[in-house]
Amino acid sequence: MDFLELKNKASKLKDSAITASKSAVEYSAAKLADSQFTLKSIAEIKAFLEKSKTTTWTDSASGKEKKFKHQAIIIFVDTKSTFFKELLYKFPVLSAKAFSQNIALKLADISMKDLDEKVFGVWKIESLVVYEDTKVTKILVGEENIQKIVKSMSLDINKSIDELD
Repeated sequence: MDFLELKNKASKLKDSAITASKSAVEYSAAKLADSQFTLKSIAEIKAFLEKSKTTTWTDSASGKEKKFKHQAIIIFVDTKSTFFKELLYKFPVLSAKAFSQNIALKLADISMKDLDEKVFGVWKIESLVVYEDTKVTKILVGEENIQKIVKSMSLDINKSIDELD
């Protein structure tokens, strides 16, 4: 076997590895888009936003009532974009940050039918929208800003969003 044959075999092996990795990412993106992490309809979004409502609790001993504010975050993104595929690697980090603050987090397809941008606080580009009491409280627009939230060393998502505004 001469050097040229060895070089050709190495090139073919490299090409097949690249093809396999691309197909794995495509497969994972498709599975994430079809998973429970992605909201696919307006009804699912409205049901998810119910998690952002303030709850009350009454202490049985003292009779005092406490209110607990809740937040929900929806990342609106085109499920066919390259950013969505990159989000595969970033979503676990965001999920851990949201979990540490007791915030519900989901993805939503920005190109879904009957999505009213004014009601949900969405732009035509990638948006991270924070809801409290089913109302929009913060909007972070753009792929770069969402990446900054992921890369931030702080676990406090709200603080990171406020620093970007």
